[in-house]
Amino acid sequence: MKTELPDFIKKRFWLKKEWPKDLPADAYIPEKPLHEVIDEACMKYADRTAIDFYGFRITYSQLKEFTDRFATLLVKLGVKKGDVVAIYAPNCPQFVVAYYGAMKAGATVTALSPLFAPREVEYQLNDSGAKVLVTVEQLYPNFNAVRKNTKVEKVILANITGGEASGDGEFIDFRAVFTIKPEVPKVDWDFREDVAVLQYTGGTTGLPKAAMLTHQNVVAQTFQLKPYNDIIIRWIFSHKVIREEGDYLILDLNGREYKTMKEYYENKHGSRIAILPWYHIYGQSVDLNAGLVNGELLFIFPRFEPEKIFETIETYRVTTFMGAPAIFIAYVNNFPELFKKYDISSLLYVNNGAGPIPPEIVYKWDEFTNQKVLLCEGYGLSEASPVTHTHGLPPQLRKRKVGSIGPPIPNTYAAVIDPQTLEFLPIGKEGELVISGPQVMKGYWNRPRETEEVFFYAGGMKWLRTGDIARMDEDGYFYIVDRLKDIIKYKGHSVYPREIEDVIYEHPAVREVCVVGLPDIAAGGETIKAYVVLKPEYKGRVTEKEIIDFCKERLATYKYPRIVEFREELPKSAAGKYLRRLLREEELKKLGMKK
Repeated sequence: MKTELPDFIKKRFWLKKEWPKDLPADAYIPEKPLHEVIDEACMKYADRTAIDFYGFRITYSQLKEFTDRFATLLVKLGVKKGDVVAIYAPNCPQFVVAYYGAMKAGATVTALSPLFAPREVEYQLNDSGAKVLVTVEQLYPNFNAVRKNTKVEKVILANITGGEASGDGEFIDFRAVFTIKPEVPKVDWDFREDVAVLQYTGGTTGLPKAAMLTHQNVVAQTFQLKPYNDIIIRWIFSHKVIREEGDYLILDLNGREYKTMKEYYENKHGSRIAILPWYHIYGQSVDLNAGLVNGELLFIFPRFEPEKIFETIETYRVTTFMGAPAIFIAYVNNFPELFKKYDISSLLYVNNGAGPIPPEIVYKWDEFTNQKVLLCEGYGLSEASPVTHTHGLPPQLRKRKVGSIGPPIPNTYAAVIDPQTLEFLPIGKEGELVISGPQVMKGYWNRPRETEEVFFYAGGMKWLRTGDIARMDEDGYFYIVDRLKDIIKYKGHSVYPREIEDVIYEHPAVREVCVVGLPDIAAGGETIKAYVVLKPEYKGRVTEKEIIDFCKERLATYKYPRIVEFREELPKSAAGKYLRRLLREEELKKLGMKK
């Protein structure tokens, strides 16, 4: 088995291509636990507003105080270093306090999706071994339904609006935090080994398993992303001030007027929409950790509110919007009128992650924003904290290639291998994407076999197998072709679902689509089925055959879907990924077959 590391990968050839001069090849990573890094930001930006939750605001100095108090509460409840504290809540101020407060107490954090049913809550609590649960009134009944089946010893219950918490069974009101004198414990940290977060995979294949993300992993990720923000801020505030309009300054930005708040201009910091769910490391890393370290103002949204988000962007001149495919698809296909109603030109960086986005959606977004707010792409996975690739900067500062996830981020090596032989492949060849970098997980929680299977060593480096089929171009930009496990075998041909989905998205009637391979008992292989959600105005006006014929004209004969089914909605994870697994399982059940 040949696993020699090619010279062009050793030297990270992308650093000599489309690599901005101000972007370091290797960012500085402080050897401190995550909560200490956040504490430093809280002291540095003490008077700034850290979070805004529907008008309720917390400053950076208050955030530090509240997390100190929460850590003290946990210690009084018996939490020790290495214990697991679970957070079962949507994005809200209580989540932020519990997240960093638990780490200060020495605990490892695991967050549960607010969409979880009782069975899923029970599984994650038991698999992680959580001793303390932090939750909110709306989700408390789901936990209570399985409480006796878990080993949770203490429950801290919050009223999300800040009032007195109420519910059945024994619990501690979250407001107790504000009555405790802060006495933060001193914990002896092993930066490289101690686990900060148990991040459960989305469960797209089989039962979820937890990636052990150490403090080194999550801190590295935070500081790998920080240079992008620094470059953007320097770039925007280096432009000429044309005039003042009340509380705003009008800048000359690449030949167009750009309106920014005086406060942001004077203090050189930005703001972001925090809609990505914090139960997932994507939201934790790119919004929560990165935003706070940058001293930004985070506008928190516990759910997708398309008009409220655009209104917030216009009102407060928000500068960053990180999202997932479902969010951008919804804006383009369901709410195109909002682009005319609101001015979102303050956005300096808009990025898609959590899953591939069809090029047609990207082009429509660009069109609706008059090419002023371009949508870029990035890539990551839970096992890498999660970001490994991104365009990361406005197109004025780095070439944007639609359909590409961009080059690797600082401190990161990436390559494409033959998934069978593990041999490294040359530029342009398709194979499995592999990653090496300080953000890559320690391993899977209590799963040594799966850990061994996902890693291999080459060139003196530890490489993570992503399970994604990718290729890289001559500039060091990478392209995700599809999931290795999602490839459909149709009559001996390998068919990529994403390629079919991208074509179907070009049809004007289509709002959402998910393509899967299903057993073809007669042929002994697989057939191709597309699940399609139509735009409301096209329902009843478009047939399944029309979608199939549309694909026939644009795809090879072995690639077009043989079956099309219209749905009202498609199953998605809270991170916005389409769950092909659930669609397959549904069909297998109809056929009387096992998963």
